Amino acid sequence: MKKLFVIIVALVFTSGLSALETKVRTWEGTGTCAKCNLGTVEKCTNVLKITSRKGKELTLYFAKNLEHGDYFCKGETEGLVAEGSVKRVDGKLILTATSVEKKKG
Repeated sequence: MKKLFVIIVALVFTSGLSALETKVRTWEGTGTCAKCNLGTVEKCTNVLKITSRKGKELTLYFAKNLEHGDYFCKGETEGLVAEGSVKRVDGKLILTATSVEKKKG
């Protein structure tokens, strides 16, 4: 019985951690292209540059590129609002966006 309790506690704890990783949040920042404007990758990749709560500039790489010319290529688009979840993969912050739009007003 004690082993079963330990297994259940472990499962509850690990399922809670995975829920934290997929928490959907709203991110606001500047959209640009990681290749054309930042020179950090070899092929065009949408990114959202944000400022963390601690004041550090972070780059969120989109898991899936949006229509290339909308907000990201040939310059920067300030005031983008993206909704989605972020997780770290191979040292990069990957944003799985459910929506991206220009801030109104």
